[in-house]
Amino acid sequence: MQTLKGRTCVFAGASGGDGVAAVKALCQAGMNVVMMTHQPAQAQGLMDEMETLGYPGKCVAVQDGNAQTPPVSDEEVYRKIFEEQGSIDVIICNMGGDGFEDSIDTVDTQMLLKDVGLLLGGSYTMLKCALPYLRKSACPRVIFMTTVEGARGGKLEGFTNAVAKGAVLSLTKNCAARLADEGITVNCIQKGAIERLPHKGPDHGPKMKDTSAMLPYIPAGRMGTPEDLAGAICFLASEETSYITGTVLDVSGGLSLV
Repeated sequence: MQTLKGRTCVFAGASGGDGVAAVKALCQAGMNVVMMTHQPAQAQGLMDEMETLGYPGKCVAVQDGNAQTPPVSDEEVYRKIFEEQGSIDVIICNMGGDGFEDSIDTVDTQMLLKDVGLLLGGSYTMLKCALPYLRKSACPRVIFMTTVEGARGGKLEGFTNAVAKGAVLSLTKNCAARLADEGITVNCIQKGAIERLPHKGPDHGPKMKDTSAMLPYIPAGRMGTPEDLAGAICFLASEETSYITGTVLDVSGGLSLV
């Protein structure tokens, strides 16, 4: 049993990629989802779809403080979410992708620090801003994301993404230890190769890493699906996981064993 009904999560990386299935699963189970997004048109499309499904949980979207006009602080964004929703019980940080084609030879220090700032800094900002409201929740949950190569190293994934995701894993462990006595659980999902949604819009910018290259190394013999990830997110967000913290939930089809 996974009890999610009547609680609110703030979900970054929800409106596209592998996050969409998780939004649907959470809302279907009765959780209200606030999508923190920089893609308002894409988020609106998902909200329109969710409206037709009639799930008990509601789905809304907000932009981070810098993207709003005029800009506001991230703390103000979370304060408004709390006032409108009545609680912030779960934060889910699914920012970033599977990474771009890169290598040690092509990455300079600033490029590396940019990804670390986005993925590590973004994860910490979510936790920091939500913390006053998580402390008011009866079942507070924090879910971060790492990857197999972020956790153990490798060379199939994008280099800067793996390094940054490794830092997120360290953030998980340290925050879990410091917040456990307040009843706030902090866990991390270790993703393997998850199938992407079909690309929408023009192709531009650096080439994305082809995660299907990992397929020969996956003991389960298949790519992961967004629904696989959604199941893990719902589990860690549920009320029943109060005694699970500082753990890494592997969603890789055994890739981490190879």
